Amino acid sequence: AKGKAICGFCITEPDAGSDVASARTVAVKKGEKYVLSGSKIFITNGTIADFLLVFALTNPDNPIHKRHSIFILDTSVSGFEADKIKGKMGIRASDTAEISLHDVEVPVGNLVGVEGEGFKQLMSFFNVTRPFVAAQGVGVAQGALEKIISHVRERKQFGKPLAEFEFIQFKVAELATEIEAARNLYMKAALAVDKGKSDPLLSSMAKWYAGEVGVKASNWAVQLHGGYGYIREYGVEKFYRDAKIVEIYEGAKEIEKLLIGRKLLRV
Repeated sequence: AKGKAICGFCITEPDAGSDVASARTVAVKKGEKYVLSGSKIFITNGTIADFLLVFALTNPDNPIHKRHSIFILDTSVSGFEADKIKGKMGIRASDTAEISLHDVEVPVGNLVGVEGEGFKQLMSFFNVTRPFVAAQGVGVAQGALEKIISHVRERKQFGKPLAEFEFIQFKVAELATEIEAARNLYMKAALAVDKGKSDPLLSSMAKWYAGEVGVKASNWAVQLHGGYGYIREYGVEKFYRDAKIVEIYEGAKEIEKLLIGRKLLRV
């Protein structure tokens, strides 16, 4: 692999977010080709990808988790359309797009695995990628904490640096400990991935907790900077904007908690 091609994964649809099994983009087999039609939204690398994986409905009469399949799509084909989504709250450097597929033809050989295994493949994919998203949350949290420490050591109120107030010391200790816990959790999950034994429970735990810690740390960074935290010049509000997405994509935090609970309770 030379790393020259850019890829992405088309999963989310306007009416199918957390409920991915309700995705309605269809792939109909016609001879030696599949014809794909439908819409996808919030697709990372959508306007710059050379290839995209597309999660599409192939077997509508099967049980709900055996209805979809995954296809490799060359974005240069006729009928493919990608529109960049603008005005995002955060992660603005990341390309995000809305995808339209108008009777796009792909060879039968571009089917990943076999028909009806798409949902299972997708869950395996998430088990691998969620630790990386968790790392993003930890990175945001760490950056926010460093901003907090720098600010409270310099900023004086009521005749002394904020760092000398007990409340500030408690808050810094709390955030630092939670960040380290989140870091260890995602690294444990990532190690399992490296060993070829991705752990669904660890991946969901890491992703949920790191997202929560990222949002908490960035929120406190803004709060402890006061009015300065609300101004772009100080760089704190960017952490706040970038943190929230970790609780949304690759599985909303509520979905992660649901997966964790079901796994532990075996229901």
